[in-house]
Amino acid sequence: MGDHGNRFGWLRKTSVGEIEDNNPFLFLSVPASLRRNTTYTDTLKQNAKKLMTHYDIYATLTEITNPSNPRIPDPLIKGSSLFHSLPQPRTCDRLRIPFEYCICKAKKQTLSKNNSIAIPAAKLMVARMNENLQESSETAECLPLTLDLKSSITVDEFEEKGNVKVYQVTYSTLPGGGQFWGYLTQLSSNGTLNILSEKFPRLNAYGPQSQCASKAKFASYCFCKNLLKQQQPSTTSIPKISKKQPSKFSTTILPKKL
Repeated sequence: MGDHGNRFGWLRKTSVGEIEDNNPFLFLSVPASLRRNTTYTDTLKQNAKKLMTHYDIYATLTEITNPSNPRIPDPLIKGSSLFHSLPQPRTCDRLRIPFEYCICKAKKQTLSKNNSIAIPAAKLMVARMNENLQESSETAECLPLTLDLKSSITVDEFEEKGNVKVYQVTYSTLPGGGQFWGYLTQLSSNGTLNILSEKFPRLNAYGPQSQCASKAKFASYCFCKNLLKQQQPSTTSIPKISKKQPSKFSTTILPKKL
């Protein structure tokens, strides 16, 4: 099992890359002694095309460790073993999958650049990012972030369900030029915005920008304070005008009024 797919680069910006960002690849090798058992192999092939979760993997491993009683009740088991037909329907809500990790996304459309939701939504997300940085002592050496208003803000709107609209917002921050995205909701009744994402994934690499907090939970947000000091010049040189060459700037002295 992998942890995730590509999180940076051109592939991540595609629809497939978005799915691979948070959904790991699972490869299952059936022992030779069980490959002739078509009951197991056929069921596994069918389940491979269905939505599954880590809860299902846990239930499967539990059955492997206790094959004599695969249906043993356990309050910790919230999934279903892959060795049996998975119960239907397989929806994100039913399987306890948060919206940001759900691959069964509803249809969405990209709003025009002059939409009214972009800046308020992006500022709300940046404010949450700064709150996350302040919560941990591991990010004490990180600078607070601001929204980069010179960079484009992309807003995708999902099909409205009930009284709630869901948006996916992609934006950039300063310092560091980090590109992030996240989900939020808006109540149609009063326009209230609420953040849906637990964390805002980063779309571009950050390398040494977060060396001071490389092991922190929110390291991808961090731009270390010491880097800003290194970028600031220690002295400011003032160009001198040679006496042999006339200045390109001319000064005109106006006569004083009597």
